[in-house]
Amino acid sequence: MPHHRFSRYAAQAMLALAALACGAQALAAAADRNQPTTVDADALRYDDLKQTSIFTGNVVLTKGSLILRADRLELREDAEGYQFGVATANGGKLVNVRQRREGTDEYVEGVAERVEYDGRGELIHFISKAVVKRLACEQMVDEVRGQRVTYNQRTDTYTATGGPQAPTSNQRVRTIIQPRGQTAAGAPAAGCGAPASGKAAQ
Repeated sequence: MPHHRFSRYAAQAMLALAALACGAQALAAAADRNQPTTVDADALRYDDLKQTSIFTGNVVLTKGSLILRADRLELREDAEGYQFGVATANGGKLVNVRQRREGTDEYVEGVAERVEYDGRGELIHFISKAVVKRLACEQMVDEVRGQRVTYNQRTDTYTATGGPQAPTSNQRVRTIIQPRGQTAAGAPAAGCGAPASGKAAQ
């Protein structure tokens, strides 16, 4: 099964990895990490002994610019205060994660049938039909697909593997890179609609 490891610095030299590096910076945004977590859902079951909360029905987790949408979310906290989460979707739907890259107009979006968060290891796992993409002014810049895509927040690295649940025809990892001239990646930080060099935005 193919296995690829992406580093932020190598990504600067290869367009195929650039999206993953920017996504890493987005998911690790310090501003979001220090924000409170809010969860809206149709129902909640809390187990004080196990320190576990299970949210079901139209679950929306918000933490700064980070938004997670799922049908079910289980959150657990260990004795040292580290949080762990498992989000799933029903009926062929996918869990959706979206976060703004701090200080830019870029977003990272990821979807999968299951998303797991490991607070101790600072890992986010997109599992089964995983697709992670970077958007600039809501236009897709880069995308990676696989059976499993894992982001390590501590080391700013990704791993991606193929398999029978990869959303690709050949069950392998696939990366798509849009031509730079065809995206809004160069849009000014002040806003996607802001003109550059005195010219109207095209």
